[in-house]
Amino acid sequence: MAREHLLTWYGLLVGVVALGWLLMLPVAPVAPALVALFAIIAFAVDLLAFRIPPADVHSLAPLVIVSAGLALGPVAGAWLAAIEGVLSGVVILLLTNRPRTLFWLLGRPVLRGGLRALGLLAGAWLAALFSGQPFTNLPAETLFGWTLITFPVVTQSGRVLRELLQGGRSGLATWWRSAWRAILGAELAPLPLAWLGAAIAHDLGLLHLALAGLALIASAAILRRSSLNLQRQRRSVRELARLNEVSRAIIRSELDVDALCELIYREASRIVDTSSFHLGLFNGHHYTLMVRVQDRVRLPRLTVDLSENSGLIGWIRETGRAILVEDFTREMDRLPARPRYQSERPPRSGIYVPLIAGETVIGSISVQSYEPAAFDANDLRLISLIADQAAVAIARARAFHEARQRANQLQAIREVSQQITAILNLDLLLPSIVRLIRERFGYHPVHIFTVSPDDGRIYFRASTADGADLERLRALSLRVGQGLVGEAVQRGEPLLAGDVLSDRRVIRDTLQTRSELAVPLRVGATVIGVLDVQSDEPDDFDEDDLFVMRTLADQIAIAIESANAYTAQQEEAWTLNALLQIAENIGRATTLPDLLATVVRLPPLLLGCPRCYVALWDREQGDFVVRAVYGLPVAARAALIDTPAQSPFLWRLRERATEADQPRPEMLWQAHDNLDQWPGLLAVAQSGSLVGLPISARNALLGVLVLDYNDPFISLSARQQNLCIGAAAQIAGALESLLLAAEAAEAARLEQELRVAREIQQSLLPTRLPVAQGWQIDAAWQSARLVGGDFYDFWPLPVGADPPRELGFVIADVSDKGVPAAMFMTMARSLVRAAALDGSPPARAMERANRWLYRDSESGMFVTLFYARLDLASGRLCYTCAGHNPPLVYRSATGAIEELRTPGIALGVLAEVTLHEAETALAPGDVLVCYTDGVTETVNEVLVPFDVEGLRAVIKTYAAAPAGAIVQAILAAIARHSHGQPPFDDITLIVIKRAP
Repeated sequence: MAREHLLTWYGLLVGVVALGWLLMLPVAPVAPALVALFAIIAFAVDLLAFRIPPADVHSLAPLVIVSAGLALGPVAGAWLAAIEGVLSGVVILLLTNRPRTLFWLLGRPVLRGGLRALGLLAGAWLAALFSGQPFTNLPAETLFGWTLITFPVVTQSGRVLRELLQGGRSGLATWWRSAWRAILGAELAPLPLAWLGAAIAHDLGLLHLALAGLALIASAAILRRSSLNLQRQRRSVRELARLNEVSRAIIRSELDVDALCELIYREASRIVDTSSFHLGLFNGHHYTLMVRVQDRVRLPRLTVDLSENSGLIGWIRETGRAILVEDFTREMDRLPARPRYQSERPPRSGIYVPLIAGETVIGSISVQSYEPAAFDANDLRLISLIADQAAVAIARARAFHEARQRANQLQAIREVSQQITAILNLDLLLPSIVRLIRERFGYHPVHIFTVSPDDGRIYFRASTADGADLERLRALSLRVGQGLVGEAVQRGEPLLAGDVLSDRRVIRDTLQTRSELAVPLRVGATVIGVLDVQSDEPDDFDEDDLFVMRTLADQIAIAIESANAYTAQQEEAWTLNALLQIAENIGRATTLPDLLATVVRLPPLLLGCPRCYVALWDREQGDFVVRAVYGLPVAARAALIDTPAQSPFLWRLRERATEADQPRPEMLWQAHDNLDQWPGLLAVAQSGSLVGLPISARNALLGVLVLDYNDPFISLSARQQNLCIGAAAQIAGALESLLLAAEAAEAARLEQELRVAREIQQSLLPTRLPVAQGWQIDAAWQSARLVGGDFYDFWPLPVGADPPRELGFVIADVSDKGVPAAMFMTMARSLVRAAALDGSPPARAMERANRWLYRDSESGMFVTLFYARLDLASGRLCYTCAGHNPPLVYRSATGAIEELRTPGIALGVLAEVTLHEAETALAPGDVLVCYTDGVTETVNEVLVPFDVEGLRAVIKTYAAAPAGAIVQAILAAIARHSHGQPPFDDITLIVIKRAP
């Protein structure tokens, strides 16, 4: 459309120049009849013009125009030339059904008349300039010579410029090759006869001029007919030669589709007017115009979709038949299909010929014209012959091209495969793959995604994209079934989106993408990733692309699997080596401080964290306590070490460590924005991310190892996680060993101290039992642990009497066991002995002892006891019982057993207590057995206690035996009853028997 506007302005410019020049010149009087006769003759001759395609029309009108200029004068002749040129141009346009555009209706007729007028005026101007005569009174002989020069130069130069503007250099060359003979023979050669025409008009009058005009019109008609016959004859002669040349050219042509299409166009141009020519090839439901010429202007290739409304081309493809349309206006309703195009300048006639190879229609040739009946059956036959020969050559060329392309593809695939299989580092492999695919096959962008076996998600790994597109891809995380890539993983087969704007499966990671092809990377039946290529053109991928991608995907999958295996081996070897180094280093530590100092130094070396901490669980404080720090300044380290962490992050790790079967790292990203998760640390450390590793042994959490990174979004690889878990396990083992060793040492120390305490406690018991005439006294003491809370004691009354008149004795049981009971027992024994040695009555002495115990004891412990004074001469027994088990008295006279009870509570419970006393007498043969609850509460394997009844039975059985035998009998009975069960409580016995 821009060229046509330019041509219109060019025609109007020439017309304005001619009109302006004419308006400035005076017109000499002329005979109207003579002017009319010249105008009629010129108009008739113009109507009989002939045309040699694709050249312009040619006629004898220049002869008439020059004759009129000589006869009427240059100004009147120029007016006649201008007006007649415009009118004849419009009429010829209407008769030939040329395009009804502004250029054809106005620009071209004005250009035609303007050039003719300028040709006459230029000749007159040069004649006046060189002869010195007035412009309006030039003699014919002076004007004739200059006009013969200027008229053809001006008119033909105007034509040349018009063709250059319309079709460029190629259009001008085509026009000149077909027009120069007609211009020379029909327009330039007859011009000298203009002198004869002017002479007839001037000397013989109108009648002779009219007769000469009729003769000229007849000559024009004969010339037109001869031209047409000559064209037919030449066409017939050339047809066979050209068909032969076409055949030879096709045979000699290379197996190149583009070259063959150009050859067909060139050879068709020798047969018919190819001002509007299309040669297209089918590819699926697409139709590509390989050669596209419109109004002698070469246009770029065009691909259209014939899936809907395929039109006349679709009918040709379906039927394989050619069609000749002489006039679309009259034949439109009878056509088998309507043309798809919609244009303001529809063609009036056309030839449509299929390209058939075997039984397949591979394309079509269409030649169109704006004139009706521009082509005949002979043109159709010749174009069909060319099409038949060309179709076979094009089919061979396409097959050869496909074979060569497939060979090149396989060669490129082989080269790519050779290069990628030599790379075993996955981080280098994947970027190399996308780069090689782009370089060798031209796809862009190219992406690779991999499927994580841990969480089943799809992660971006490599791409040829850059800038914002690459950043969007790096942030992309897909699930199986999400997007075109996720669906390719789910289905395990290639997926193609011809237009991503209308495909809901596509996630547009690159804004310029219009079509996308995703091919799964498979190893056996397992999909390990996706190879994804995209294009900024819709429907840009075909079967060749699918073949290339599937073949590449198989090779890439194998390369990735090999790289993964190699990487796994490397990582395993590296991890094992690192764990070996960890084991060697922590194995050298012999103390807990050495071990912890070693532990916090290893992660910075092996895992690259700048800071590391160890916090152990302190049961006494109920919190984690930091025991070792690496990477912090001295002041920060001092503030952190040996203080409770008070960290929700560590507590969360502790909870998850107890819930999980296997320990896993706990992450704290953006630690500097989460100070509340560990205030004591994060306030002094420039932490980005914290990675917490539980240190567990035998399902018990010993502590945590914390790695401190600067990166706020640290992500540990599988290798790093395995190393962390392995290191934590080794640290846990070493830590447990040291803790157990420390505990064992502590236990040994405590055991030794307890043995010493037992020896001390035993030394507090009577080393020798009292000996009194007529009395048998024996006792036994067995603690449930190394030390115990039971005690007994004897002392003579009054103190220092020899022999004593009375014997004071006590048996007691402290409320607890073990070390606390032993310590309380020591104090209670001393206070009871001190309270009783002054000879006070039993109740009064024990009340005093209670006050002392309550005052000196803050442990909340108490003691039960039985204290008595035995008159060795009379056998009178005065006693008090402070919450203790009542002793048993066996009466030999009756065989009965009595319990000695008095009201009272244990000592040390209240500040003031009231105890009661009672008296009894031991007759000869009577046996007094005092005991603690460890005797009666001894249980067997079914938790049945020995009980008081068991004790009574033993006493009755062995009452006649000596006191020592009774003691041993009771201990043996207890042992038999317990069946080897550990003692439940301390066992203490006092047996006093009065001799018969």
